[in-house]
Amino acid sequence: MKELILHQDKDGSWAAECDKIPGYIAKGKTQSEAIENMKKALSLYFPCGPCKGSSEE
Repeated sequence: MKELILHQDKDGSWAAECDKIPGYIAKGKTQSEAIENMKKALSLYFPCGPCKGSSEE
C-alpha cells in the first residue's frame, strides 16, 4: 500500500495524494508545500491520530 503519491502538474505546481483520504488532492507550489498541505488535511480528517475512532469520549 502506498502512503503518499507526489506528482507535478502541467502548470508546475505539485500535488500530493494519500490513500487514507480517497479523492483528496493537496496542492502546493513546491513538493514541501504539497506535503505540508496533506499533513494538515490528515490532521483534520484524523484529529485523534492513531486512535481511529476510540469508543471513549
